[in-house]
Amino acid sequence: MIPRRPLASVFAGVAVAASACSETPMSTFRALPQLREALAPLGVEIEAMPDGVAALQWQAPAAACPWVMQLDVAYTPAQAYEQDSRSMIALARDDDRLALVDGAPIPAGVAAKLSLYYEGLRAEKRGQLREAWASGEFFGPAAPTAGCMPRTWDPMEDALALAWPRVPARVVAVDEQWEGLRVDGKCNRSPCVDPNTGGGGPDNHHRACVGMAWRERLAGVFEIADGRFALVESHWDDGHAGQGIETDRQTLISLEHGRPVWSRTVVNHRFPQPAADRSFAPVVRTWTMQTLDGCGGSLTTLGLAPDPSQTEQVAHVLDRLAHPDPKTVERPAQSRSDAPAFPSPPPPQ
Repeated sequence: MIPRRPLASVFAGVAVAASACSETPMSTFRALPQLREALAPLGVEIEAMPDGVAALQWQAPAAACPWVMQLDVAYTPAQAYEQDSRSMIALARDDDRLALVDGAPIPAGVAAKLSLYYEGLRAEKRGQLREAWASGEFFGPAAPTAGCMPRTWDPMEDALALAWPRVPARVVAVDEQWEGLRVDGKCNRSPCVDPNTGGGGPDNHHRACVGMAWRERLAGVFEIADGRFALVESHWDDGHAGQGIETDRQTLISLEHGRPVWSRTVVNHRFPQPAADRSFAPVVRTWTMQTLDGCGGSLTTLGLAPDPSQTEQVAHVLDRLAHPDPKTVERPAQSRSDAPAFPSPPPPQ
């Protein structure tokens, strides 16, 4: 019996073949210089591809190969209540009753249970082990405030919100846009205020007081070490053009392995925050993720040579993920309640 291929992969193969003889989209060319600049320090070489489409749908980690990612956060200027930091996060498939297929997208309507181990900012001594969930469109629990906050809210929920933008789980055209996850909660405050004073009151009652969702766009398809990768660019703002909070994100996705390879989010928070020098000033928060495991699609398989300390950290978090300390396990009763365990996707457009 001939195995049945997922319909999306069949369409993707036909579309890629059809676009192979076409010219490289202008959107891809525009994104290439900045992407090269970001990946050059990692030893990764990237080239534009003429592909006009890509099948965007997340996969879960392979049963025998957990993912490990390094998270870096930097602030300009230095902040009073949070310093630059480096953390590690690992994800493993936790429940195989769904019979997920390694190397295949998570089917529609399926939520795959994952184990998440985190060590770093706010969990330096013992780390923390939690449940996480994945679908073909997004991972969770994803912090609804990750797109606007000047500081870390929950480092694990921030990571799931920022590294995994919502994708449509279908074939997408280069330069096509779609609606991402909601940016909500405390992020609804700044749309409500005067961007010049930060104040509310009767004079600002005409404002919507509701933030928008992420705006997602497939910026282009690229080649790294004979593999195909998609760049998804994301934007969020509070409606105060050039004055309030604006956030931009780039996420490089392995199309073969259905995982984010590298992601960078820049939050330009223009409302003054307490700085390390005891002044108040706007802050730029830069959050970066890079993959360090040996699984398919990781930067280490594409040219990145981890330094000895990174290699040691990867081995450490994988060991803690496989042999958790009972004191690091978060019980369901201790889970935060302000973000749903698996947020609902936006309504169809």
